[in-house]
Formats: sequence, structure tokens, C-alpha cells
Amino acid sequence: MVRSQDQDQTGADAPWSPGIIAGLGTLVLAIGFCGASAVAASEFEVGESEFRFSSDLALEGFTPFATSASGSAIYGMRRDTDQYLCFIADQGDDQAERQRVLLAELAGEKPQRTVPNIPVVCILTQ
Repeated sequence: MVRSQDQDQTGADAPWSPGIIAGLGTLVLAIGFCGASAVAASEFEVGESEFRFSSDLALEGFTPFATSASGSAIYGMRRDTDQYLCFIADQGDDQAERQRVLLAELAGEKPQRTVPNIPVVCILTQ
């Protein structure tokens, strides 16, 4: 049996294999770099760009990626080195109209099925 350097004698992944230790070293260096550059990063000028609709980015070949809940982004869009974070930019009246139509449909009524779209806008990250 051929083992990788990250496996113990039984073939199971070793808890502190060379690969994991190297990864931890990289993580420590990255954290140190981020901490050391925190002051310098605040000195960068924040640029501006127009927001984009998610559907337009998809037509241009951007692909979605998952995000955490931080910043309230629902997902991101990426192409090459460009990344956008996307947010719902909805109006209360439009939400109420969609809900009214959907509830009428569930109640067996036959409402007009045209409802306002849900606007998802994406902001370029820097």
C-alpha cells in the first residue's frame, strides 16, 4: 500500500501531518501579515463603481459563489479577479404585492401571475 505523507501507518490521516503543519504555518503568516497591515490597509483610498444587477453579471460570464452572512450579502459573483457581493434591494410595497399574489394562488384563486421582480444588486469588492 502506498501512503501519502499525510497518512499514518494505518493509512488514516495523521492528526498533525506535515501537510497540516505547513498549512498552519501559512495561516499564522497570513494572520501576522493581516495584523501588521491593518494600519496600512486603512490608508488605502476606497474607490467607487456603479452597482450591477446580478442577472447582468451572469450574462457577462460571472459565476456565483457562496458567502457567509457577514455584511448581509446573499452570495457573490466572480469572473477572473473581479468579485462582486450581491444584496437584495427590495421595496416593501413590492414584497407585499408578491405575497398577496402568492397567497391568493395558494388559496385557490386565480390571480394575475405577474409580480414585481426581486432586485439583486451587486457591488464590486476592492
